Formats: sequence, C-alpha cells, structure tokens
Amino acid sequence: MKKKIWIGIGVAALIIIMIGVSAYRTAFAKPLAVEVMEVKQEKISSTLMVPGTLELQEEQNVFPSPELGKVEEILVEVGQQVKKGDVLVRFDDSQLVLEIEQNKISVESGYLRINQLQKQKEHLDSRKKDLSEQIGKKEAEKQLAAEYDQNEMELRLANLDLKQTLLQKEALEERVKDFELISLVEGTVLAVNENATELVTEVQEPLVQVGSLHSMIATGSLSEYDVLKVSNGQKVTIKSDVLPNEEWQGEIIDVASVPQNTGLANPMENQAVQFPIIVQINDGIQLKPGFQLIMEIETEEKEGLVIFSEAVVYEDDKSFVYLVNDGIAHKQEIEIGLTSGERMEVVEGLKAEDTIVLNPSDKVSDGMEVTLE
Repeated sequence: MKKKIWIGIGVAALIIIMIGVSAYRTAFAKPLAVEVMEVKQEKISSTLMVPGTLELQEEQNVFPSPELGKVEEILVEVGQQVKKGDVLVRFDDSQLVLEIEQNKISVESGYLRINQLQKQKEHLDSRKKDLSEQIGKKEAEKQLAAEYDQNEMELRLANLDLKQTLLQKEALEERVKDFELISLVEGTVLAVNENATELVTEVQEPLVQVGSLHSMIATGSLSEYDVLKVSNGQKVTIKSDVLPNEEWQGEIIDVASVPQNTGLANPMENQAVQFPIIVQINDGIQLKPGFQLIMEIETEEKEGLVIFSEAVVYEDDKSFVYLVNDGIAHKQEIEIGLTSGERMEVVEGLKAEDTIVLNPSDKVSDGMEVTLE
C-alpha cells in the first residue's frame, strides 16, 4: 500500500513538472522569426510557354539545277561577306559557249564585210573622179550608176546583218546571266558544299548557303486552343538551356491563319492541329541557327495585387497565405488570377500593403505570434 502511495506521488510530481515546463516555454519562448513581403499593386501578365527553333530571317540556299547544267565554279567561300547581286555560282553550258563563239565570228565577219564595201565605194569615187576629167561628170555618173547602186544595196544589207548579229550578242549575254546565280540577300556565306555539284541525289544539299547573322527569328507552333490568345505585336521572352542565365526579347510578327500540313496520309486520322508562328528577336543573340529555344509569350497584361508563389500554401484544392497583423500570423484563403513565372495575381482575399509570410514552414500556424526578419 505504501509503495502505491509513493508511485502516485511520483506520477503527480512528473505531471506537475511537465505542466511547469510547458508554462515556462509558453511564457518565455521567443516568437517565430519569419520572412515577409508586402502585397503591392503592380502590372502582371499571363504567359504561354512554347518551344521554338532559332532560324535566320534572311537566308538563301543555292541548289544544283538540271536546267542550268553542270556547275562550272563556286565563286565564294565560307565566312565571306556578300552583297545582293554578287555572283555565287556559275554553271557551265557548252552549247551556249559554242553559240557565243559563233556569234563572235559573225560579228567580226560583219565588220569585215562592211569595211570591204566601204573600200569598194572609195574605189568607185576615185574612178568617178578620173572619168569626170575625161568624159565629164554627168557621163561618168551614168557609166558608174549601176556599180554605185550595187555597192549601196550590199552595204545596206551588210549593216542589217551586223545589227541582227549584235542583237543576238546582247541576247546571248543575257543568257549568260541565267547561268550565274546571284545572292538575293546581304550577309555571310555560311556553307559551301563542293560535293553537291552532282545533279542526281535523293536528298539534295545546297551548293551555297547565305544568311544574315544579324537578323534572327524564332519559329514555333501553337495548338488550336492557344492560337486565339496570340496576335502580332505581343511581347516574347526567349530563353535557352544552353545559356540558362541569358534571355532575349522579341515580338510576334506572324501567326498562321491555317494549320501546318502534317503530311499524314489519312486526313480523317485524329491529329493535333498546329499553327506556325514567327517571332522577331529584337536583341543580338549569341546562339546559332537550329538551337532549341523556350518562348514565353505575353498573352495578357493587367494591373493587380501581386505576390510571390512561394508565399502560397495549398490545402484541399484551396490557396492560403499567412497574413501578419500586429505580430500574429492569420491563415487567409485567397483566390489566384493570372500567373507569370513566380508572380501571382490575387483576385480576392488580400489588399494592397498587406504583409504576408514568405516560404511559410510547417512551424507557422494560424494565430501564432511571429516576429519579422
């Protein structure tokens, strides 16, 4: 019996000690230190994330052409700067070369024939002078009239033939230009493929590729659900995994009115409809054509109450923050509107200049006393 009494006394003492410790902690424990932010009225925009590819805005590819014949010469090299109109590739046409040589002979022959007829006329003039002294001017003209007429007719025909030959020469010179492919853009020679001079290949590679490295675009595609949210002039932030700390600005310059052709044989087959878009990059970009990009398209912008996503706690499909008033944390349900990266619009539940807890830990609870860091 005595033993039981002592056990009871011990238990009661332990309980008293635990209550005392708890009371001490409550009385003397320091409030939990928390990091906070102020709710502000700011501009916020919703964004649409779209994968993209970096491409040259101005680009020209020169391919072999069966109509032009074999490649005679590639006149540029990689890295060379070219202007519009510079000859890039010259093609060989043996038949045209033969026609040009024949025309040269015809032109030379025409000039020789005219020169010969002019000398004949000079000879007639000399004979006419001698005869005029012997038999008189009128009689001399009468005797030589037929020869003068013949010389004049032949000289006129020779001039007509030469004129026609010279016109043929001009036409041949124009045809020569057809066998010279010129640059249509001002830029840099990006590739020269000497092995692409053969005319018959399954996958034809360009002989020469020219493009402007100072003018780049990003291309991508939008689903039928997203395409109605995007229009020309909308701002775009461009990022790349290759340079994670860099970003570039751009804007939408083209949204396709019709979806791109997927090439599926069965048009009745279910397929995701995609609408191509083009983004003009405003800044210089340190990437090469073909690099993969992430495009954040700003689809809507408005003024609203803005907080950081790290302040939000989610429970049972509801969103909460801890609102701090007079050193006490109060759990507050909120309604979220637009989101842009780590920024969120609060549609309901807060007002401007409210103070909320950032990164609330499990130690933060409703009604808890807190101190601001």
